[in-house]
Amino acid sequence: MDATTIGRPTLTTRVESWECDFNDHWNARFYGRSFQLAAERVATLRGLDNPGMALLGSRTIRFHRELLAGTAVEVRSARVTSGAHAGAVAHLLSGGGRLSATALDLPGRGGEALPGVGPEIGRLAFPRGAPTPPEENSWAGSEIAETGAARPAEFDHTGAFLHEEIVRRGAYGLHAMLDRLGFTTRFEAENRIGRMVVESRITPLGACLPGTMIRVRSRIARIGRTSIATRHRLETDRCAPIACIENSLVAVDLETRRAVGVPAFLRRLDPASSYAPLRASDPTPDDATNRRGAGPK
Repeated sequence: MDATTIGRPTLTTRVESWECDFNDHWNARFYGRSFQLAAERVATLRGLDNPGMALLGSRTIRFHRELLAGTAVEVRSARVTSGAHAGAVAHLLSGGGRLSATALDLPGRGGEALPGVGPEIGRLAFPRGAPTPPEENSWAGSEIAETGAARPAEFDHTGAFLHEEIVRRGAYGLHAMLDRLGFTTRFEAENRIGRMVVESRITPLGACLPGTMIRVRSRIARIGRTSIATRHRLETDRCAPIACIENSLVAVDLETRRAVGVPAFLRRLDPASSYAPLRASDPTPDDATNRRGAGPK
């Protein structure tokens, strides 16, 4: 399936050099911004006013390929016509003519004006991460990251907190939590094992105002053989919810860019892990002998 021919164009942009992160790749917040701008174009195709963030119930983003500075970017959008996600709007973001990321928007506002696409879009855009079980919804024991006050520039034309700012602050919480647990830049450099977000689900929960102090609660939800599921809740300092982010990450060999086993010191956090009990000799964040991880199973 050629992603550059699905649906209709809804956004043209490019990767600016100052939008790239410490890995020299386009930062996730700008994928989020692009999908939101495309969704607003969809919502206004029939001449309606731009609803901004009010159009969104939830958005699941899947990352397929990294983008570098200078890459031309196009987003195309289509309406899912059948199956479990019928009515949703699928956005396909391509860079340099190759698919880089997809998003699935619910409830799919304005989608009736788009070309339809069947369940064959599922391989590209439908969520793959399993929903977090109800018992995992508790925030007991979560990490807290204070991310500062919301500034006026972080709100859209309707007064809603921008989608890209939700992604940005959630990333601060994720980074701080993994760093404290030992998955640091030093560990990555010494072991050549990194981590990559492959899927994110963003759900707006409530409003806030400029000047609001925003913190992020973060916790590990599940640890698999090569993947880590995390949950993050943006909230005010009075605990009023702003948004929830659910991430699925994989550990990757930085040389081959292929998935490898989650580092042993993180597997200790998951009592339901399918791994055998750890031995005293298993590597820790300071053990540089585990250069390639366990490898894919």
